[in-house]
Amino acid sequence: MTNTAKYGMQKRKSNPLNELTGLLTQDYTHPSKLLIHRISQRAMVMESFYERFLAYFTSDGEERDVRNRNTWLYSLPVLSADGTNEALTLAIQATAYAYCAVDAADMAMKQHSLKLYGQALRKHSRFVSRSRSEHEVTVHMVSTSVLFSLFEAMQATTADAYRSHIYGAAKLLEVTTPKQCSHGVLCQLFYHLRTQLLLIHLTGHGKETPVEAKRILYGTLEYVQLPIFQRLMGYISKLAEVYFAHKQGVAEQHLDHMAYTTIKNDVESLWLEYAEEAALADTFPVWEKASGTMHFRDAFTTLAVAYFSAARILLGIIAPQLAIPSIDSTNQHSTILQASQYLQIHTAGCAYMRMAAPLLLVALHCPRWSQQRQATACFERWNSKPLSGISALALESIYRHRTSEVYGSTMGPDASVAPFPNRSDLDERDALLSNTLSTSTSKVNVDVVHVGPALRDATRSAGSDVTTSDPFGLA
Repeated sequence: MTNTAKYGMQKRKSNPLNELTGLLTQDYTHPSKLLIHRISQRAMVMESFYERFLAYFTSDGEERDVRNRNTWLYSLPVLSADGTNEALTLAIQATAYAYCAVDAADMAMKQHSLKLYGQALRKHSRFVSRSRSEHEVTVHMVSTSVLFSLFEAMQATTADAYRSHIYGAAKLLEVTTPKQCSHGVLCQLFYHLRTQLLLIHLTGHGKETPVEAKRILYGTLEYVQLPIFQRLMGYISKLAEVYFAHKQGVAEQHLDHMAYTTIKNDVESLWLEYAEEAALADTFPVWEKASGTMHFRDAFTTLAVAYFSAARILLGIIAPQLAIPSIDSTNQHSTILQASQYLQIHTAGCAYMRMAAPLLLVALHCPRWSQQRQATACFERWNSKPLSGISALALESIYRHRTSEVYGSTMGPDASVAPFPNRSDLDERDALLSNTLSTSTSKVNVDVVHVGPALRDATRSAGSDVTTSDPFGLA
């Protein structure tokens, strides 16, 4: 017996990087002094899960507009291994397991993902409930919140959890300092969040204090010139507000003829700019083959084209009387459906999530029933795929809208028709608003035809002593 063994060996702290990257771990030394290595089975499984998760939730072409070399998901293992946030490590594991559990229909794996999710929630709540005067919001915390939303998009635990995590992550971004934008991670996170905030708003569940997009874009992210997609989302966000007010019969928020014409012209000018940028690279964003099907430059371009179509559909819906109609909306619905088909072939999960809002507009407002049904069928297919949470949120809105058309009434969100059981949940906003943290989360058991216009020749935190101001507007 060696002296070390005699007096006991100190327990070493585990390195999260071993679990995430599947590094070889040295178990013992052979008498011949030859090092024998054994691969950790758990690390192998985790690495396999995460690679499948990455392959599904990342898309090509994103760096062109968000201006980042790698997608944010590829940065997570490094972030989670720096030892500053254990919640992020657990959130990565929980989300990867959740994806594989749905993909493989493995109940044991699902239960394990729920266990990890509960642990991550409890640890994360302790971070976000700290005083903002002493502890700043980090990129780790925002990433963790977005991962929680991905978990809920795949495996919903409550009716409200997905929406809560999306809003929570956006609110955290409002108070995140510019130095936290490591290698453009926060830029990509906010791009993703804006698409999901639009979906939530279109479903009628976006009754939160509006997210301060300009504060995030110019403050946290320090943009000098906004990417085209972010500028487009600015117009769409405004149109979505008017759209929702239009549905609720709030006349005060309707656009007058001048404001409507201005936005419509700005959107079309933005499309020309987008198409011209592509032309400089000797490509088209989208073209139509001889067969009549559309082909897109890449997955990210597909999303951008779909959102331009979504903006035109919204313009058609909220157009004031006597306004010059926007581009034929029927073509816009068809473009979105073909974009969805393109992404389905490429199986990019993050793209599916971001396509949900344009698809929802088709399902709700397309004048052709066949196209409405086609869009609805997309969400119905997702119900048995790793995006069941997103599809359930959209389907609930579709069914509610069709019911209101039948009975001739405008129906708001109704908790009684929520697609999931109503259970307690813990999210970022809860921790920011209250010191009393619920413990219930521990139980969360090729002929090319150009398409489109022609080219031109201190938040108040739970433990904070700041009580006189509330930048979040959530008090």
